[in-house]
Amino acid sequence: MLDAAPAVPSVEHLRDLLVRLGPERIWRPVPGPDGGLLAPGEGPDMDMLAGYVGGLDVAGKSVADLGCNLGYFSFMTRRRGATRVVGCDIDPEIVQVAGELAKAHGLGRVEFRAVDFLREKPDVSCDMALLIDFIGRQGIAKGRLAAVAAAAAAWGRRELFFTLRPVYRLDDLPVAPDALDRLYPGAVRDGRFHLADTLAGLLGPGWSMRQLTSGRLSGDGRAPTAKAALLFTRKDA
Repeated sequence: MLDAAPAVPSVEHLRDLLVRLGPERIWRPVPGPDGGLLAPGEGPDMDMLAGYVGGLDVAGKSVADLGCNLGYFSFMTRRRGATRVVGCDIDPEIVQVAGELAKAHGLGRVEFRAVDFLREKPDVSCDMALLIDFIGRQGIAKGRLAAVAAAAAAWGRRELFFTLRPVYRLDDLPVAPDALDRLYPGAVRDGRFHLADTLAGLLGPGWSMRQLTSGRLSGDGRAPTAKAALLFTRKDA
């Protein structure tokens, strides 16, 4: 495990922890408490990420951030009024550093857990679960969508928020179309794999799905390379 700092970690200590993690394990930008950038991350920059949650209402809600990495969206939702945030990641060193970042930013009621949430049942259920950019090509190809849907519904009792590509071209997935059709019967139509519809089917009729339009992820979400923000709401909530 990485060494933890007492009380409020210094910027220098945080930089050291991030260097020891290595850039390949840091998915998103890591801003410091002084406003400076501690690490750029491997994915989109902060300007692009600002549009990911769009008009998502988290005020007064408890939130589970599944696949949280270093807590970028955990911190964002807490600042937007979430009453409690539980960030979950499978990597214990990532979770430890995320906790240090929470202390450095002075954010209470944000906790991080090292947990394989696709296999382990939660001991807490939040109002909302976030799965931001969690579902991608490999997860689809390995047949993990049912496990993802079950985990999301277990952690989020009322709302589930995903960012994903609703539709994939078949040649953009690392699995043969016939194997894909066996994994997800009926999901391959018109030469495409329909991820959003498949996810909705796995969650079942108790959830309603809508695409949030106030974010800046994509245009209409129907292009095979466009990403969308989807919110599922439990109908009896």
